[in-house]
Amino acid sequence: MKRYLFFAFVLFSITCNAQNLFDLQHTQSFANYLYESGQFKLAAEEYERWLFFQPGNDTASLQLMKSYRKGGLYLEGIAKTKLLFSGNEKMNEPQSKEYSMLLLLNRNFTVVDSFLKTETSFSSVDRDYLLMNENLLQKKWKAAEQIYLNNSNSDLRAFAPYSIVFKSYKELPHRYAGLAMTMSTIIPGTGKIYSGDWKDALFSILLIGASGYQSYRGFESKGVKSAYGWIFGGFSAGLYFGNIYGSYKSAKDFNHRHENELLKKATDLFSINL
Repeated sequence: MKRYLFFAFVLFSITCNAQNLFDLQHTQSFANYLYESGQFKLAAEEYERWLFFQPGNDTASLQLMKSYRKGGLYLEGIAKTKLLFSGNEKMNEPQSKEYSMLLLLNRNFTVVDSFLKTETSFSSVDRDYLLMNENLLQKKWKAAEQIYLNNSNSDLRAFAPYSIVFKSYKELPHRYAGLAMTMSTIIPGTGKIYSGDWKDALFSILLIGASGYQSYRGFESKGVKSAYGWIFGGFSAGLYFGNIYGSYKSAKDFNHRHENELLKKATDLFSINL
């Protein structure tokens, strides 16, 4: 009988200890540990458990939103935030900023623009910082720079590193699509050379030249009745006009490529400052 009582006591103790592992204090500690160690998806699950114990807890809500953002789960974070504040609950400033970041990183520009302009919990400086990044992520460089200049004397240090972004934008190399087309109209392939696309340019020159020469040989041999001449002539004409469009596209691609490289720097800067 004593043996059964002993085993019952041990089993009861183990059960109690197991239950304690899932109480509020242990959940908070474990959630914070997972967050600090970079296990953001698992941390989000624990912060959800925390909110189960303490519905509406501001710290748990904020950390849950941060976990989704840092884990790259932007869409899930947005959906969860909407659920958390679906009633009469109002976001405080840190929560509003976090929600804005989730929207920005998910490229929900229409929603974030409306939210930034109507949400009252922001300071004007924080609102401007987020609006600047919204414009940057949409490549609205001049609008973003104007916001930056308006806050050049701001106490918010997060603005300072962006000076290099706007300086780099003014120094971006640019190729004019119209000029590239004109160059390739006169001498095939030169518009692509202008845009730095040497390999494609040389290929165009050789192909247009070779097909044009074959067309010439056909007409020289049999005159205007030469099917050979007309076939290669049509092929050469198609290549010629394709080369003009290709030069236009090459110039556009050149500009987009350099702009996207700068956009990546701006996005990285935004992520670092979060």
